[in-house]
Amino acid sequence: MSLVKLPYELVSFIIEYLDLLDVGNLSLTCKRMQYLTLEYCIAKRILETKAPYSLEASSARLTQRWPQQLRRLIKRQAATSSVSPYLVRVVAHAETWLYENGILCYIRKREIRILDLHGSATQETVINIRSLLHVALPESRMTRRYKVRVLHYAHDIVSCLYTHAKPNQEQVSWLLAFNVCTGQVVTVRQVASTTKIFVRNDNNFLYYGTNSEIGRDLYRYWVIWGFDLSARRWLSDKLEIPDVMGVDVGSTVCFEIFDGWFYGISNQAALEVEEVDWISHYTCFRFPVTREGLQKWESPNPPIFRRNQHEGVIDDRWYLLRMFKDESTGQLKVVESRKEWLAGRIWPRRTYYTTVVNFDEATSDVARATNGRASSFGSPSAASLETMNPKLQHTEYTAPPSRDPHFVHPGDDNASSLMFAISKSPIRCYYSACQTFLDVVDDPTSTDPNDQRIRFRGSSRRPRGTSSLGQRDERQISPVAQDYSAQDALDQEVNDLYRHKDVVSWPAEPDISNPDPVLLDLYAVLNPDGFTGNIRGAWDERSLVYSTGSDSPGGLNALVFVSWDPSIHLDGTLSYSDYRPSLSVPPVQHIMEGHSDVSDSGIIPFQEKGKGKEFTWSYPSKSPSPFLRAGSTDSTSSLETNQDSRWKKVEPALYHQLGSGFHFAR
Repeated sequence: MSLVKLPYELVSFIIEYLDLLDVGNLSLTCKRMQYLTLEYCIAKRILETKAPYSLEASSARLTQRWPQQLRRLIKRQAATSSVSPYLVRVVAHAETWLYENGILCYIRKREIRILDLHGSATQETVINIRSLLHVALPESRMTRRYKVRVLHYAHDIVSCLYTHAKPNQEQVSWLLAFNVCTGQVVTVRQVASTTKIFVRNDNNFLYYGTNSEIGRDLYRYWVIWGFDLSARRWLSDKLEIPDVMGVDVGSTVCFEIFDGWFYGISNQAALEVEEVDWISHYTCFRFPVTREGLQKWESPNPPIFRRNQHEGVIDDRWYLLRMFKDESTGQLKVVESRKEWLAGRIWPRRTYYTTVVNFDEATSDVARATNGRASSFGSPSAASLETMNPKLQHTEYTAPPSRDPHFVHPGDDNASSLMFAISKSPIRCYYSACQTFLDVVDDPTSTDPNDQRIRFRGSSRRPRGTSSLGQRDERQISPVAQDYSAQDALDQEVNDLYRHKDVVSWPAEPDISNPDPVLLDLYAVLNPDGFTGNIRGAWDERSLVYSTGSDSPGGLNALVFVSWDPSIHLDGTLSYSDYRPSLSVPPVQHIMEGHSDVSDSGIIPFQEKGKGKEFTWSYPSKSPSPFLRAGSTDSTSSLETNQDSRWKKVEPALYHQLGSGFHFAR
């Protein structure tokens, strides 16, 4: 019997065996199947079953717009897996910047400008740094030379690091946190060390840590301090992690807050003696986000398996480490990318390993042994170091657990596609929800290899149907230097379960003989004129921001925003399909007094073209400020009632003055 003739109830049971992209494709097969993404009850069932922990599901519970949010989620995953963004645009010129939780915080001309990109804001909250410092830190009033760096943004709280040098003294640094909505300074604290400093916070507590404590073994250890936001006081205890962990956040170590717990995980540890045969585990800990949480930290028991030394040699320059909450199950997981020479193969391969971060109810013996004195000494004691010595963990000659093939995603290698050097692949991402890896690469043309050309390249995989299970793709079988091994068996199992798509690049390669002017203008957005080198980026499940430009202090970088979410739109963005370049369009100049983002050549990096063209891509009106909440006040009225908020104001977003980008919605 045809699916279109089945009752809704039976169809709803059938689609439980399909993933979201299959449901979306099925709804497009004919008009009679469109109800899968249009009918309220069916859409709610699909979203609550397939992705109950996604942001779309959370939004649907508040707005009851289940069909719209389901289509949004399907389109987001389809755009990511096909490396086809919905929007690209230059959003700022900045000296330094931070992108967290959909909020862009960047510093320009002694101002911190805060833009809600996920909320498609048309205005920015502007913080005058000098006025803020006068209110928060009287010691700064006699200082002209100082540095400010944004460290973190979450729950309307911006955390910054302020540094200046006193006369004939060394530099002194303070941690400064303020609330954007209320216009109040949350806390100011002088910090003794800023080595690898990080900040994390939720609504109730703020934590910062540094890799600054030197133990008796001469390794550096992490130390974490906490601040109670409701009581507005610093906790008396501090947590000294007795484990040696990585130092590069996002590469070898990760710190996050999930569901009332602070987590730390690392893929690196110290080995005093090089062992031939050992099993590696993740160095992991957590503690509850409470006033006594720093005294109740714990480690997983048993430890979380990472890899076996026999799996091969690693090129640790390609590490990627990220902790996330699974959209389907709500489980806390960590994904790690490693470039390895597996099973003695002649070329390396990048592989993405996903692992469930599981803590038993019982605290491990190691945590119990160190909890009572974690905050009572300046460096880890000899007893704790002996207990936590990673060498003792590695030399346990137990058989490594078998890997779940669903958690192993083989990436690219030289056998299947051209791999870029690490210097040409500065940003590397992995989207677990749609099993896609994506790189931002510098791919210069063959005519001018020194000319920077930023592109995106990536690949995804899809589960095989029951009819194709067991059919192997011979192209993905790699030659090995020894007989059939456990690694070959794992690769075959992964290949039997999933169909891996070819690596694709975006935008398309331009035709030199017949260049497309629209495509060339798209490349101009991705590669702003006058800004080259120093490429770095930050990403989340629905968007990505990267910068390119000067790496000198005070130098400007162009920030490019890339969105996979069809609901994100920026005012004035042009439709790529309807865009027609015009000739002799003058450069866009700034009209805002006191601001000039003109480059050294006097030309804005991207010219706004098609200015007189009718534009009909409209959206519901937005709040005048991206940070206004129920019960909060506008910055203008707050100036009269709240003296502390005189350093805050709201202005039109500067991306309006930087030319337009493109959207690809139809």
